[in-house]
Amino acid sequence: MHAYRWAQTGLLIVGFLFLAQQNVVAAPKAATVLPQTTKSYVSIPDYDQASANFDATQIGKLMADPVMKPFTEDLKEQVKQKLVAGGVKLALTLDDLKGVYAGEICFANDQPNGDKSDGVVLTVDVTGKKAQVDALLAKISANQKKNGATQSQTQIAGVAVTKFDLPAQGGKPAGEAFYVMQSDLLIATDSKATLSYILEAIAAPKKDNLASLVAFQEVLKRAEAGRGARGYDFEWFVEPFGYAEVIRSQQGGRKKRGTDMLNLLRNQGFDAIKGLGGYVTFSVADGGPNDKQLEMVHSSFVYAPQDPKAENGERFHLGARVLAFPNDKNFQPYDWVPAQLASFLDFRWDVQDAFKFSETIVNEYADDEIFDELIESLEKDPAGPKVDVVNQIVKHLDSKVCMLVDVKQPITPQSEERLVAVHLLNAAPVKAAITQIMQQDPNAEKHEVGAEEIWEIHEEEEEIPTLVISGPGFPDAMAANNQFAQGGAGKPAIPNAAVSVVGDWVFFANNKDLIKKVILTKTGGANIERLSAAPDYLRVEEALTVLGSGEDSFRHFARTDESARITYELMQQGKMPESESALGKVINELWSMGQDDETATREQQIDAGKLPPFAQVEGYLGPAGSYARTVKDGWFVAGAMLKK
Repeated sequence: MHAYRWAQTGLLIVGFLFLAQQNVVAAPKAATVLPQTTKSYVSIPDYDQASANFDATQIGKLMADPVMKPFTEDLKEQVKQKLVAGGVKLALTLDDLKGVYAGEICFANDQPNGDKSDGVVLTVDVTGKKAQVDALLAKISANQKKNGATQSQTQIAGVAVTKFDLPAQGGKPAGEAFYVMQSDLLIATDSKATLSYILEAIAAPKKDNLASLVAFQEVLKRAEAGRGARGYDFEWFVEPFGYAEVIRSQQGGRKKRGTDMLNLLRNQGFDAIKGLGGYVTFSVADGGPNDKQLEMVHSSFVYAPQDPKAENGERFHLGARVLAFPNDKNFQPYDWVPAQLASFLDFRWDVQDAFKFSETIVNEYADDEIFDELIESLEKDPAGPKVDVVNQIVKHLDSKVCMLVDVKQPITPQSEERLVAVHLLNAAPVKAAITQIMQQDPNAEKHEVGAEEIWEIHEEEEEIPTLVISGPGFPDAMAANNQFAQGGAGKPAIPNAAVSVVGDWVFFANNKDLIKKVILTKTGGANIERLSAAPDYLRVEEALTVLGSGEDSFRHFARTDESARITYELMQQGKMPESESALGKVINELWSMGQDDETATREQQIDAGKLPPFAQVEGYLGPAGSYARTVKDGWFVAGAMLKK
């Protein structure tokens, strides 16, 4: 998660000077010397082993394929330039550390001085690597001087430290960085406070280190249960709200215009999520008789203990009470789920309660008590549809919810088709209410598919504000939240949408064609191809069983080739910044970080003309799946990608 930020942290190292080497048996583990104010942490215990395991995966083989080399080299250069433009002064890469590390490499983000501060730190175990370290330091020192940095010596926690005063660059203010080697631990950071803590913790163990943080302990203890006996390639931890504040601070403290969603979510109780993290192993396939061809296996835990602010009988308070995902034993694609899809997410959600508990979220977002007024106006406004939303619709919604994603060809920015389905306890009143609403809407058009009806709402010319609900099951929520703050001419128009009640399900989609596909699957008889019988889906389900699935709250299946197709081909077309797919929105959001107007459509910077045809790539992209299980104080998540 946030792979771009991990790369940014790793590449931050801008230089350091070897000052003293302690005669210590082994370097301390990073988590024991990092402070509890650490908000993100990635530890690689054995970089050589991790690299070898990654190279054995399909993605590793894809990146090593000669047809990809021109593109990957260009991508590396573009990332480097992007980081420099964002204020990161580069003097070496992870590749420069090869031959220098002797053990753990750790990247972390710290919040040393409150919510408006940030610090990045890299620690490397370099035990027994003095000659290699000396050579690397000489290279870095020369690079720093060439880049205009001013070098000096200072004392921090009684230890001699090399300091670089970094020149302003690309409109970013000047900064400082500190570098030292202590107890065979190489440390690079841009935070004096963070370095002071680390050096003090090396000299005398501290009780308030990251390893002693309850959330850190709980997350990794729970995630460890699913990582298997083969070990892991990296371990990670994030405190989500603190990490978001660190990212904001790194961007100069700016927030997008409009509602501050970070504050809103905190006010609504979502900060009950104290941490998330876990383990990733890149390859576990062994070729044996029981080999499920698993690779990129992950196990993680989201730690959300009882909120002390919650009312009696509740786990969370205010809007966070929407986070209710009961477990279920029965996960099987329904008879209307087509075989040909990019992904299928099936989960259980207390939708009726979620509707009720969303009231405080809506009211705070609007800065007005509008929730009840909106519901009442739909029923009593003479010009409205005169529908009692609560009694005619909400009270008939079941806890079974799923999302389908399909890819429409030829590829355009709008090629990703998404459908959300909710099971109905009683379909008749819901269908009557939706029909009543649609008949009152001048932009609604009815389409008939056999005996079924699809209502399509055409895009309006006028621009209106949009509310996007973030949460599990909404994978494009991060990117979509960018719309909250656009304001003025940036507000999005209502997209084309479609709704239909078929049998005991209600379908909402961004394209009527996907609902039509679902209807034809349901009514197609025994010979129609359905996902439940697809060989790759069955392989993934078998793999998830091996990984411990059973009574869960979420199940996810994805064909990574189809999921990546839109992004890949849009890059080839030079239209990636226009992408409306979930993955495309996330990539665009990350790539726009640091630019003056992050809400403006960016220009594509990657030369995708060097990409081979997608047909040469898709053979490396196998199916993937995951599951989540709700437990007393959080959610356990595990999954894997499979060889194709």
